[in-house]
Amino acid sequence: MEFVGLDKMSMLDYEDYVSAVIFAPKCNFRCPFCHNGDSVLNSSIEIPFKDIIAYLESRKGLLDAVVVTGGEPTLMPDLENKIRQIKELGYEVKLDTNGTNPELLKRLIDEKLIDYVAMDIKNSKEKYPLTAGSKFVDLEKIKKSIDILKNSGIRYEFRTTLVKEFHDFSDIKGIGELVKGSKKLYLQKFVDREGVIQKGLHQVDEDIALLYKKDLENYVSEVYLRGY
Repeated sequence: MEFVGLDKMSMLDYEDYVSAVIFAPKCNFRCPFCHNGDSVLNSSIEIPFKDIIAYLESRKGLLDAVVVTGGEPTLMPDLENKIRQIKELGYEVKLDTNGTNPELLKRLIDEKLIDYVAMDIKNSKEKYPLTAGSKFVDLEKIKKSIDILKNSGIRYEFRTTLVKEFHDFSDIKGIGELVKGSKKLYLQKFVDREGVIQKGLHQVDEDIALLYKKDLENYVSEVYLRGY
């Protein structure tokens, strides 16, 4: 399975690092607010991994890191081998994941193949399937991935994209219960861009987002707003 997108240089996707960003082609969720619905999930483009490796080799000393995102990267059967080749070039690796493959997540951590993980927390347990756009959400796997990260010793963040139609104060409390005792959570501003799977969704206003942040500080050490 090949990656379907390459952002050759980003200063936004991995804080404090100049990164290349590579996009996995598939996802087991269909989050209504996803920006990558058209560009990734329906892409007919494949980038041979040897070309990605050649690019990374040519940019050694200019790039610091590689962000592996998607789609859902952990659906790639050969992800471990691909990341290993990236690490052999000396790059930091950040993984973006929805947490549905805790076994692979743990293996990547144990093998020291990833340096940072950003895991999406879609919503409270009750509204997870609705927010993920899938009836088949295994919450036990989500919770296992949360526990793996909390106890991993590597740098990580949890992140929730706030959407007015999907999140209210009771949902925020439910998110807090899911990630209770974790180090860092970002509340991200939703932007209604071209390519969003469901049209007509709305951002949560900043004053409400600040109240959500205050509530979540009862559960998480550090809570930040992103994009506000």
